[in-house]
Amino acid sequence: MSLLRVLLCFFSLLAWAQPPNPAAPAKLKVWLDPGHGGEDRGARGPKGLSEKEAALAIAQDLRDKLRAAGFEAVLGREDDRFIPVWDRAKKANEAGADLFLSLHLNAARAKGARGSEVYFLSLGQGDADAQAVAALENAGAERTPEGDSLVAGILDDLAQKAFLQDSERLAVAVLTQLNRLGGIRQRGVKQAPFAVLRSAAMPAVLVESAFISNPKEETKLRDQDFRKRIADAITRGIQRFVADGFRPVKRKAVEGKP
Repeated sequence: MSLLRVLLCFFSLLAWAQPPNPAAPAKLKVWLDPGHGGEDRGARGPKGLSEKEAALAIAQDLRDKLRAAGFEAVLGREDDRFIPVWDRAKKANEAGADLFLSLHLNAARAKGARGSEVYFLSLGQGDADAQAVAALENAGAERTPEGDSLVAGILDDLAQKAFLQDSERLAVAVLTQLNRLGGIRQRGVKQAPFAVLRSAAMPAVLVESAFISNPKEETKLRDQDFRKRIADAITRGIQRFVADGFRPVKRKAVEGKP
């Protein structure tokens, strides 16, 4: 049997062969990854708001909302520091997280672009627009982990292949609530090759909550009440996803890890 087939069987068994934990829905561990940080500012609004600041503020509000709703929510970074892209999902894996959400703000040349977009992983290139967004968020993550190892790359791909269906369902549930918040109906979920999602061993999505490049949305992002409404919408999306039958895989945190 080839190495690729053995690895595929392993991850399929990891994802589907184990029964759900009956107590899990009340204490699912949600890993929140505020995008960028430190020297990596991310996108910048026309009035100077940086993506790294807004993403962290939304993540902090979302953590509080999720905890109030009965989830165990963990921040991948709690301050303004840089975390390599490849380490973000790795830390969630080590912590035994059940869901992974990477939080970002969108940017576009058209200042009128508005609303939210939610992505799940594509192992291909995705469409042109999705590829452009992924290229911006993947900056600094051109190389695969473990020194570009072929086996490491296969493991990353299989880790998410096992969860792609649930990742898409999570993306749809979250975007539905964000679209209601923004009064937008036409946006659908998208796939793109985001490096931060590749090695996540759980359902994983990347949330672009608003367009920081839009002056009106940038102003809203400075308002804590608006950020809390974003956090409320994402929380409702996660609750809907869980209520619709999400069955988490039983996994333990790596000893000595959070």
